Amino acid sequence: MLASLTKTTGVLRAVSLARAQGSLCRAAGGSAVAQRYNSSNSGSGRNGGKVFEIKQSEFEEKVLASDVPTIVDFYAAWCQPCKMLAPLLKSAVEKNGQVNLVKIDIDESLDLAHDYRITSLPTVMAFRDGEPVSAFIGMRPAAAIEQFINDVANNTASSSK
Repeated sequence: MLASLTKTTGVLRAVSLARAQGSLCRAAGGSAVAQRYNSSNSGSGRNGGKVFEIKQSEFEEKVLASDVPTIVDFYAAWCQPCKMLAPLLKSAVEKNGQVNLVKIDIDESLDLAHDYRITSLPTVMAFRDGEPVSAFIGMRPAAAIEQFINDVANNTASSSK
C-alpha cells in the first residue's frame, strides 16, 4: 500500500529536497485548532471538481469508496507550506473537474496519518478505486500541481512524483 509509495526513490528525494527548501513541515505536535476550508462544488459540471474538508470517519466514503479519483491533502493548521499549497490544489482540482479534493487535518485524524505514514506536511496522495496511486510531499509550483492532477485524472499518475 503506501509503504511502497513512500519507499520509492522519487518520493524520498522529493522529501529531502522539500526539507532543504523549507517547503514542508514535520507532522508532529502543533495546535489542534484547524483552519477550515469551505466545501466547494464549483467544478465544471463533470463528476469531479469538488472540494471537501472531512473528518477521519468520512474517509472511507469520500475517498476509498469514491467512483471519482480523489486527491487527499493531509495538512495541519500550523503548517505554513500547507497554507500556501491549499489554494493551488483547490484551483487545479476545480479547473480539471475530473478529480475531487479531500482535505484532512492530521491533528484531528491521527489514526489516518499513522495508517498512511504521514511524517511530513503537506503530503498529497492520489487515490483511484480505493488505492493510493501517486503522492508528493511539500510545496510545488502551480504548473506541477496541475500536471499531477491531470495525470491522476487521465490515469497516468505514477508513484515517483
